[in-house]
Amino acid sequence: MTSDTHQHQRSRLSARLSYSNFEVAINAFLHQTRHHTPWSYVEYSPRRGQPLQGYLTLTKLVHSHHASSGAPSTSTGTLSTGARIRTIDPADQLLLDELAEQLDDIPDGEQEEEADPVVENSTSTTTFDYLSVNYHIVFSPSYQVPVLYFNAYRPDGPAISLEEIYESLVPEEWRGAVRDAGLNGGISQQDHPVLNTPYFYMHPCETVPLMETILQNNGSPSGTPFLENYIVTWLSFTGQAIGVSVPTDMVATNG
Repeated sequence: MTSDTHQHQRSRLSARLSYSNFEVAINAFLHQTRHHTPWSYVEYSPRRGQPLQGYLTLTKLVHSHHASSGAPSTSTGTLSTGARIRTIDPADQLLLDELAEQLDDIPDGEQEEEADPVVENSTSTTTFDYLSVNYHIVFSPSYQVPVLYFNAYRPDGPAISLEEIYESLVPEEWRGAVRDAGLNGGISQQDHPVLNTPYFYMHPCETVPLMETILQNNGSPSGTPFLENYIVTWLSFTGQAIGVSVPTDMVATNG
């Protein structure tokens, strides 16, 4: 088969997906991530009498550094060098729970006594809290691409605001670009297309140009590897802007 024929077949591929192609992509992604990140498949009925469809979901517990001075602030900082958040692996959750119980058992007087030197030498107080972040990969029939929806919650239940999303999840070096993307920024809020409750989402307007560029450079004539690697490739660009990443060895293997 000539290179012109390969190019002709490749040009017939599209970065826009049908739902059936989306299913191929997310099933391949579930297989690829089975030893890495515990994404789950959720089935739902789009309309009565129609075949079941599905989306992917992931919940990550992150440890956020929240600093305030005087009045409460919505800004959050970083726990580890070079990262805005630190993911708590499921295996470590029991250790965190035990630590929380131990801290709860310390009398209030002892806690205040240890904290006094810090307060005396600083005008700000520091509180460590945990955020539970729900990520959903949902198919958009209008854009014909996957869309990344997400919400982040504090331990006492409330979802955090858009500004806190930027401070807690978006890496500092990405914030300007994400805020300036499109007309209203790269992150918006709307009702989840399946759950019908407000969720933040990464706007999908740039997904097709991104994936078409990758398809032109790396797509195969059959189209199958492109579909199988679609979510890994897309998420490696989109997800890192809001705290969910693809392991580097997966990107290297599937790139």
